[in-house]
Amino acid sequence: SKPDSIYLDKMEVQITLTEEFGFVMLAIFSTFLTNMFLVLQVVKARKDFNVKYPALYAPPGHKHEDKFNCIQRAHQNYLETWSQVMILTIINGFFNPRVSAACCFIFAVGRCIYGIGYKAYGPKGRQVGSVIAHLGDFPLMLMLPYTAYQLIARKL
Repeated sequence: SKPDSIYLDKMEVQITLTEEFGFVMLAIFSTFLTNMFLVLQVVKARKDFNVKYPALYAPPGHKHEDKFNCIQRAHQNYLETWSQVMILTIINGFFNPRVSAACCFIFAVGRCIYGIGYKAYGPKGRQVGSVIAHLGDFPLMLMLPYTAYQLIARKL
């Protein structure tokens, strides 16, 4: 026989969402729009600069290697951070929906500006968008341990 404390046959979790969680959902949707914006930039650059699939980046020595790779890096960098921001937005959104939604939206807007700057000015063009995006993702990172502490402290 299996001890009940180790094996669970089923687990029930109940979450009650306030109407304000709708802001979190809209903010998450804004990140999908950001992704589509950045994807379209890459698709257009592939056509304009003749970079064929399946190559992720322009091959070394390609006439437009730097220009294309900057556009592609803007999208790839977004994807490298997107999942963490989504998890942070959702978890923090259960407790602070308006703040979480605002931070997520700021992140999404910042990443669009990041992509525009990277495309137009190369690596130096990322700075403004990066600062704006971090005004969204850093607070979400800091909110998580703060909220965790608040929950744990209730039982101490």
